[in-house]
Amino acid sequence: MTVMEWSALIAAIAFVALAVGLLLGVYTALGRLAKLQVSMEETQADIRQVSSKVGAFADTAGQTVQTAHNQLQQAGILFEAVGQIGETIGHTTKAINRVSGVLSQSAVKHAESAAAERQASTMLEWMELGMSFWQQWQTNRKRYDQPGNGQGE
Repeated sequence: MTVMEWSALIAAIAFVALAVGLLLGVYTALGRLAKLQVSMEETQADIRQVSSKVGAFADTAGQTVQTAHNQLQQAGILFEAVGQIGETIGHTTKAINRVSGVLSQSAVKHAESAAAERQASTMLEWMELGMSFWQQWQTNRKRYDQPGNGQGE
């Protein structure tokens, strides 16, 4: 066997070894691709389950947000009503203050009027006393001024 033949034989063996290696590599790659495909299908199934759960959660969250929105609107109405009640209480307080002021002024006027009446009554009593004294004095003076009393003789 000549060198050429040996070279051809070695080249043929190397080609066969290379082909076998490539075939083994392709076979291994196909096995790994099959495992990857199974894994991807499992992942896809998990994603579908998670997606349906997230969809249900999103629906629940949407309902919760809508409920919270409705409750906030109702709370807004409640706060508005409380504000109106506060305004009403303020107006009522002002009215009560005005009424109490009027009542206070009226009480002062009645007290002043009563004091004036008491003063007038006291003054009339003194005038009556003075008038009685003057009449008594006049009566006594006339009695003593008449002749025959023995006072002027």
